[in-house]
Formats: sequence, C-alpha cells, structure tokens
Amino acid sequence: MKTDIKLAWRNLWRNKRRTLIAISSIIFSVLLASWMRSMQEGSYDSMIGNVVKFYSGYLQVQDTAYWEERTLENSMEVPPELKQQIKGIKDVTLVSDRLESFALAANHQHSKPAMVLGIEPEAEDQITAISKKIKEGEFLKTGDNSVVLGRELANFLGLSVGDTLVMIGQGYHGVSANGLFPVKGIIKHPNQDFDKRLVLMDINAARDFYSAYGLSTALVVMTGDHYQVNHLKTDIGNLLSPKNTVLTWAEMQPEIEQLIQSDRGSGIIMLGILYLVIAFGMFSVIMMMVKERRREFGVIHAVGMRKRKMAVVVLFETLFIGIIGCSVGLIVSYLFCLWFYFHPIPLTGEMATATIQYGMEPFMFFSIQPSLFYNQMILVFFISLFIAIFPVISIFRLKITSALRA
Repeated sequence: MKTDIKLAWRNLWRNKRRTLIAISSIIFSVLLASWMRSMQEGSYDSMIGNVVKFYSGYLQVQDTAYWEERTLENSMEVPPELKQQIKGIKDVTLVSDRLESFALAANHQHSKPAMVLGIEPEAEDQITAISKKIKEGEFLKTGDNSVVLGRELANFLGLSVGDTLVMIGQGYHGVSANGLFPVKGIIKHPNQDFDKRLVLMDINAARDFYSAYGLSTALVVMTGDHYQVNHLKTDIGNLLSPKNTVLTWAEMQPEIEQLIQSDRGSGIIMLGILYLVIAFGMFSVIMMMVKERRREFGVIHAVGMRKRKMAVVVLFETLFIGIIGCSVGLIVSYLFCLWFYFHPIPLTGEMATATIQYGMEPFMFFSIQPSLFYNQMILVFFISLFIAIFPVISIFRLKITSALRA
C-alpha cells in the first residue's frame, strides 16, 4: 500500500501540466459552488437583518397570551434582575423594553387610529436606527414627554414639529387614557403601514399615559446575526417563568421564513444543476488523463504489473487530485467570498431604487459562514471519488494489444 501511494504521487508530477489542469478544474468547481451559495445565503442574511431591524428584533420575551391577543392586559412586569440575566447570556448584544398599544391620534380637525410604541430611545435606536429616518425635528431622548410621528400620519393630521398631538385611548385595566403631547420629530419609515400610523414615545411617558406603571408588552433581544437565535431561545427560555415565553423573528414573521425556505429550495435545484455540470467537467478531464496514458498502461501491464495494482495506483492518483483541489479550492473560495463580504456588489438602476424604497441597502451581500465552504468542498470531493470509479473500470477493461497500438 505504501509503495502504491508513493507511485501514485510520483505519477502525478511526471506530467505537471496534466495534473494542474485536473486540480484546477476541481478548484474552480469548489469556487463556483461556494460563490453561488455565499451570495444566496448573504442575500438571506441581509433580508433577515433588515426585517428584524424594522421592528421585531431577533427575539422577544412576552407574556404567553400577548402574541395572540396584543392588549395591555397581556403585558408583563420585567424584573431588573431578569433583564440583567438575559444581557449576561453569551451572544446577546442588546435588551430593550417596549410598551405597545393603540390610541386615537387627533388634532383640532382630523383623527386617526395610531399604533403607539413606548421605547427606550437610545436602545431602540441601536435596534432600528430610527434616528437616521428623522426628516424634521429631533429624535426622542430618555425622559422626554413628547412624540415622534410617521410622516404620512403627520401629514394626514396636519401636524409639524412643535405642534401638539391629542391622544385618546384606553389604558391598563380599562383606565381612561388622554393626553396632549408636543411633536418633537417626524420620521419617514420605510414600512408604509408604519409611516401611516406610528407614534413613538419614551417608554416611561407611555406607561404614564396608559397607567401601565412598570409594565412592558415585550422585551426585545438583539444578537450578532440570526445564526445565534436558536440557542438564545433555549437559554432565555430557561430563565423565564411559566407566564412568559420567548419568540424568535421566524415565529413572529413566518411569512419571511417561508419566503426564504421557498427561495432556498429553488436555489438548491440550481445548485444541483451546477453540480451536474461540474461532474461532467471533472469526468471529461479525468477520462482524458486516462486516455492519454492508455499506451503507458498497456506497456506496464505487458511487463507484469497486474490490473488490480494499476487500478489502485490510479485510484490514489485521483484521490490526491481531489484532496489537493478541494483543499486549495476551500482556501481560494473563502478568500474570494471574504473580499465580497467586505466589498458587496452595488446594485444599480431600478433594482437599486426598489431596494432603497424597502429600506434596504442597494448591495448584493455575501455570507462567510464556514459551513457553506466546507459543504461545497465535501460535496465536490465526493463527486471526484465517484468519478474515480470510471478510470478503475477503464483499466480493468484494458486490452494489451489495442493499448500498445494507441
């Protein structure tokens, strides 16, 4: 066996050009498959990141009844120690309270139902970057008793910065909620529905307005990316009482998850077609190598080497080509996608305009999740292993007379 391995290794480098062509075909295969998967998963990462930063966050801690019936009666009290414990979990980057309800927003002539969101201004800005969407006035600060309105809501009510918003609603346990609030800022929210009905307040001002002292409807939890969500759901769930639950972004917005899964399925079909093309390309290169060496095999067999030993040597040669090609392909594809990860491809024209309108950056993003690259390397290696069967079969079917005349 040791002799066969040495012989196979030396055979590879007797004809460097032929070997480098075979290795290059595998490197290119790994690179192409990895680049496609990186671009696909990068687009999903970008989509999920934008979706959770619009509103939901990656996870939310809520009362068990709140998601089905979003009323103040299903709000919860968040002990400071629970908040600190969640902040202490590995991969948690931010925890923020929210109090969400509804009220009738009005001025002296018009009125409209509005979504009132009590927030921790500094923390909320880190989640949604909402201060960057300010078109007039300023964003909220902790302790403010003023409001920030969506631009379409402000236009409908005829309000501008410095005017007073009247809000009438129902507070906690049916208490009447009425108040006058100065308009501090106006935002252009990328979600049109939010832009038509959103009222932002400091969470303590919202609690006073609704008489929901010390209560929150949700505790928003942020992390570095969506790959951490599942283990955070488990870790946070272990800290909660039976009255509370934790929901992931996918559970709160299942339509986005379904869209991604559907698109990922079509992407896998395209990847399968790509692998088929790759397999045929590798097969042609390997079989070309065998055909070129047909006379060589005939001479070796004529002088006494058994076909079985020849087949083992050729198998090792193909394995070496696969290992070298896949290893180098892994490194090259990672570095290649890493460059695009830090330098995403800019979109232009109508596609860029449409992307900006949805509040997303006009770029084609890439992912550098290690599993993307390992998986492609392993799959291409198994393809090369499968292709190695054909040279072996070709050797066992070799006829000395025809081989010597090749």
